[in-house]
Amino acid sequence: MKNERIKYIMQKRGLTFEDLAWLSGVPYSTLTKIGSGVTENPGFSAMEKIARVLDCSLDEFTDREPNVPYDFSDYVYRFKKLPDPMKEYIKYTIDTEYDQMIHSTSHEKIKMKCFEFTNIVQGLAQYDSRIERDIMVSDNEISRHCTFCVYVSTPVLTPKFPEGSLLGFRYDDDYDPKNGEIWIIMRGGYLYMGRVYKRHDDIYIKALNGTIDDWHINSHTQYKRIGRLVGVLREGHVDVGANGPVRQDRKKSQIRRARR
Repeated sequence: MKNERIKYIMQKRGLTFEDLAWLSGVPYSTLTKIGSGVTENPGFSAMEKIARVLDCSLDEFTDREPNVPYDFSDYVYRFKKLPDPMKEYIKYTIDTEYDQMIHSTSHEKIKMKCFEFTNIVQGLAQYDSRIERDIMVSDNEISRHCTFCVYVSTPVLTPKFPEGSLLGFRYDDDYDPKNGEIWIIMRGGYLYMGRVYKRHDDIYIKALNGTIDDWHINSHTQYKRIGRLVGVLREGHVDVGANGPVRQDRKKSQIRRARR
């Protein structure tokens, strides 16, 4: 029994012996004897109660190597306390780093600027809310034609592009949008992603999720073309159940070209 480990985990949890006694039901006098090393081999029942309160494995109190070291489980404990937007950011970072590591020895990679928009107002993304980072993506037919990518951190584009998707775009300000293409357009500091259609000489863009009025985008003074969708670099995943789309763990699938 490593009494110093108990005190270390208590300190990380912000608990005193009084707190631990109240939460676990183990007498204060018993806890102080365990913590000071006077009781070298406490009973299993008491240690099980202590471990439950400290949210750790019993192996953490011994020389045995735990299946999940306390330092890792402590991060999980902290992660659960974070607000949902921060959890999504952390999961995205882990996914990106893992993808880079797992493919770095078997695939050629391309560095690309990635944008994530954290403030969505009535289906529109606020441009100033963007998070920018450089990520590594596989070198393939789609990525070679992209100039930047967008991480979809919300279900706002479901079902077309589920949450967790990584979309590749090309900046084409001098290129005239064609029927059926998907573009990101900016107006008044907000971004709109939709499919282009033409009516006579007028150009419109229709929201992918059908929740926003169509924009009439003929005037270059009222809107700016941010980028044309080239394809999906990584797909998010949803399960469609009886009550509609349900978020599941993201999985990678084969890269596909976007339908024009």
